[in-house]
Amino acid sequence: MFLGRWGEVGVLGLARVSMGAQLQVVGALGPLLIGALVADWAALGTLIGTYSLAGVFVALPAGWLLARLGDRVVLLGGVGLMAAGGILLALAPDFSVALAGRLVSGIGGALLTIAGAKMVLDRFSGPSVALAMGLMLMAWPFGIGLALLVIPLVGENWRAGLWLSAGFCSLAFLLLLLLATAREGTAGSAEPRRLWLLPHEWRPMLALGTVWAGYNAAFAVAVGFTPAFLVASGATRAEAGALTSLIGFAILPLQPFGGAIAERLGRPMLVMILCILGMVGALVATAAGAPPWLTLPAFGLLAAPPSSLIMAFAGRVLSAESRAFGMGVHYTVFYLGLALLPPFAGLMRDATGAPAAPLLAAAAFLALSLGALAIYAAAIRGKTAVQAA
Repeated sequence: MFLGRWGEVGVLGLARVSMGAQLQVVGALGPLLIGALVADWAALGTLIGTYSLAGVFVALPAGWLLARLGDRVVLLGGVGLMAAGGILLALAPDFSVALAGRLVSGIGGALLTIAGAKMVLDRFSGPSVALAMGLMLMAWPFGIGLALLVIPLVGENWRAGLWLSAGFCSLAFLLLLLLATAREGTAGSAEPRRLWLLPHEWRPMLALGTVWAGYNAAFAVAVGFTPAFLVASGATRAEAGALTSLIGFAILPLQPFGGAIAERLGRPMLVMILCILGMVGALVATAAGAPPWLTLPAFGLLAAPPSSLIMAFAGRVLSAESRAFGMGVHYTVFYLGLALLPPFAGLMRDATGAPAAPLLAAAAFLALSLGALAIYAAAIRGKTAVQAA
């Protein structure tokens, strides 16, 4: 094989870095785009949100495409659409074309996300699943951070920033094309794939999708609403931004290794429950006025192990034949939750007038994840008992 399975994870990770940077580039250039490409902040928010909203409609068809066409076609198609959408955005003369570019990019990002997760589950087993998945998942927040660091270097030339993002996606496409070409001659016969889940796979996969949605929505709300909470508590905007960034920086060191360590210890479920409870505690403590320089990094650190463990748990439910469609189901629930839950947190802020309300809503999303995790655990116990009998 050209790179080996860990080399493949590295190339997939590079593609996901480009995806994270592409997601963030509009936000990073936001003030420059107002009046130039978009009319107001609401239009800018629409341009940002379209990227993720595409996944709600694409995830399930992506599972079908994976099952029907295979990894190579869907993966290359996804990153190719990211590059094409990035170019369309960089060339956009007006908002409607820019929105079309973001929609195309978002569809590509959803295809990359689902195909990448499925490929890792195909190629790894045991404790190495959590490590490989953690490495791949870490690339996305790294790409967001990279955009925040690099895009300001273009100065006032916002089109140069958009071209930089499009060029990064194009580079990722070329590397994936080389990888796919190198693997083509060594690929074995295609394994059979189902375009549905078996009856015993539906309940745990829907439960895990809910866990993944609640977990990610809580993280998104924590990152998105904490700065406003801190400003309302007396911090300057610069201080609030710096403190909130501790969440993202804290998750990076443990994201590749936290889940793998939990698997090695033989207690992944216990570690996951404790981490989610700790995340709830960190959010509630922040809302109650505890020192954010302590609670926010704790939240980020505790958020690291569950991410790879959730995906590893999905691998335990799905057979090789149903993995492609199963990832589509999993990410359909994820994108739906990510589209609905953060706006609910904002609604709570508007309804109550309390700056802490979104943080408490995020804690409730994590409680929802724990409930769904209990449903998953019960379904797995039932499956094991049937097999034992």
